[in-house]
Amino acid sequence: MLLSQIPGWTDSLTQVITQDIGRIAWNSFLALVPLTLSFFLFYKPRSRLFCQSTYILLVVSFIVGIKKYDNGNLLEALKRIVTSLWGVRAIFIAISIGLIVLLMMIDFRSRSSQDKRRSLFWWMGVFLFIAFLPNAPYILTDIIHFYDAVRSINSAWAITLVIVPIYIVFIGTGWFAYVFSLINIDRYLRKCQLGRYIKTAEVSLHFLCAIGIYIGRFIRFNSWSLITQPKHFLYILPGELIGKFPLVVILSTFTIITFLYAICKLFIENLSNSADRV
Repeated sequence: MLLSQIPGWTDSLTQVITQDIGRIAWNSFLALVPLTLSFFLFYKPRSRLFCQSTYILLVVSFIVGIKKYDNGNLLEALKRIVTSLWGVRAIFIAISIGLIVLLMMIDFRSRSSQDKRRSLFWWMGVFLFIAFLPNAPYILTDIIHFYDAVRSINSAWAITLVIVPIYIVFIGTGWFAYVFSLINIDRYLRKCQLGRYIKTAEVSLHFLCAIGIYIGRFIRFNSWSLITQPKHFLYILPGELIGKFPLVVILSTFTIITFLYAICKLFIENLSNSADRV
């Protein structure tokens, strides 16, 4: 019975995946940026497999996302320079391999380096980390696209076996990128004997991310708007955040993020403590 139904829903499934894959990849890339930065700024996990898997996923999601998201508009400049499609692919393959190797080399050097001074370069990294951090929990709001995908497909099998797993992995990737990013900050503060500021840092970042999610979802500004459109960003933003609706959305988002983070952090810490005792 299942096999006889396959031809009826493969077309709609393919269409939905084709439409969604660019957004999923691009948003995953943005969510993994702060996690990657946290490795170099705050705390590097002992598992090299975890770090290197993050680097690979970061680069792959960038390559797929920049080619597919928003109809590939970001590629138009390259296409004018390199008219051959295979030339464009070769460039992105070379960039992806180069970035993976570079991240792994930096990872290796930073593991052997004991110099943790907070330089100007370090503070610039912290600024980028905070600017991109809301992109990680922002993925939780992409559940609205899951409902759109479900409505577009008639088959319960296609939804259960394909769409649901894709969105579980997608949303889980973004959310746990956020959780591990903040855990890395916690470990950094403890190492610097600043453990008393952990709760303050967590609550502050939760609140900033709640504001960032509202800005991204409703005002449609991006992290890079701080640099590309600073005057426009600062001129429009204050007025958009004043009012009952923004306040309710931001406070609700803050509450959800705080609650989910507390649960996940407790689970991860218990799991880590259990592994250390083994």
